[in-house]
Amino acid sequence: MASEMVKKAKHDDMISNLPDSILSLILSSLPIKNAVSTSILSTRWRYLSAALFNLDVDFRLFRRSPHIKSFTTFMDKMLFFRSEGRIEQFRLYHICISEIDDSRVFGWIFAALWLGVKEINMVFAGKYINIPTLLTALLFTSKSLVRLKLDMPFLMTVPIHVRLPSLKTLELRSVKFEDDDSIKRVFAGCPLLEDLSIFDCDLRNITCLKISNPSLTSLTLVFIDNLKVNSFSSLAFSIDIDLPSLVYFKYQGFTKINYSALHMPSLVRADVKIHGRICLTREIDGLVELFQRIDNVKSLHLSINAEALPYLSHKSFAAFQNLLKLDIMDWRNAYRGRGILQFFEFSPNLQTLVIYKVSSNEAWLPMEKVPSCLVHQLKEFKVLDFDDQSCLFILVTYILKNAAVLEKLTICTSKVLMPREELKIIKQLLSLPRCSNKCQVTAF
Repeated sequence: MASEMVKKAKHDDMISNLPDSILSLILSSLPIKNAVSTSILSTRWRYLSAALFNLDVDFRLFRRSPHIKSFTTFMDKMLFFRSEGRIEQFRLYHICISEIDDSRVFGWIFAALWLGVKEINMVFAGKYINIPTLLTALLFTSKSLVRLKLDMPFLMTVPIHVRLPSLKTLELRSVKFEDDDSIKRVFAGCPLLEDLSIFDCDLRNITCLKISNPSLTSLTLVFIDNLKVNSFSSLAFSIDIDLPSLVYFKYQGFTKINYSALHMPSLVRADVKIHGRICLTREIDGLVELFQRIDNVKSLHLSINAEALPYLSHKSFAAFQNLLKLDIMDWRNAYRGRGILQFFEFSPNLQTLVIYKVSSNEAWLPMEKVPSCLVHQLKEFKVLDFDDQSCLFILVTYILKNAAVLEKLTICTSKVLMPREELKIIKQLLSLPRCSNKCQVTAF
């Protein structure tokens, strides 16, 4: 009986019957702690776990763990004494653990680069890191790297010669830039770069963030902490962008930054979020300048304080002639409805409008003249997180009354509404008069 159970168990063990290549693929998709634990199953599994090509190392899993020594020994053997095979991905989430010194971790990164790693994604949380100069030199001269993501507070010392011939994705978070020339060298040394993201980096050592690259198609700039940018203490800091192939541009930050040049002739989509109130003349001028540099977009995702929009018409703002789709997110202080309606005047060919969390403390007032875009162009209108604010009802009523070619109105009610309130709102929306006979109203 016992022998029959053993035979049945062997027969049912389909995982062990898989080839090594498939098993290695499965193990490489697991966090390193789980992958290493399979080494106790058998000699075969021990060799498989030592030949992983995707390494996902999360120090948080080893905090106060009794297995730290076995983990570090495993990492040393896998990276320092690897006999064959390259590393495809090396993902590291680092926190301070007294049993693991930084020099050992840097050694693992050295080894991964030496083994021809294609993707490095490193997060160092909680402290300022001093990266060895030799490591940064190797990092910025890797022939194999395709994706590089660094989320770590360290001074990015860039070597004189940057050679990243295969790099397509570069993401920098919390990094402190050394100087203007070092940034130029990084972008100049990435001839195939397609996707660049800079999140809340320390820019106090530079006067101009110059980004020039012929192959870049996606750019994300996020400035959250205004103390990390020179422009908030002076007007010295500026942004200079020359990206002829750029298709997508995301900017999140403040309006007090100078744009010495923004050349993005191929831009199709833009995502703009401006922090804080916009009330000073200099801030209005900054917003106008930004809009003028992206006025060729077809799709715009916008989140700003809407009280600034009425001032744009007095600044000779050029219209978004190519804009077809506008997403308005978290639009506060909507200036009696004029904020959104004002944008129709800037967008004569707008066909789709989506708004989310738009609010006003005052009654909304319609414009004296109905924008021609609203009458002749708008085909789809969507409101997300619709609640019982009277200002929203007025806006929807106004658009339904004047949008002659509107084909679709979609209302997604707020999750905070009680079922009875939601049903009441839906009934009211469905009963509103419509200028367009083709308009279908969907509310849920």
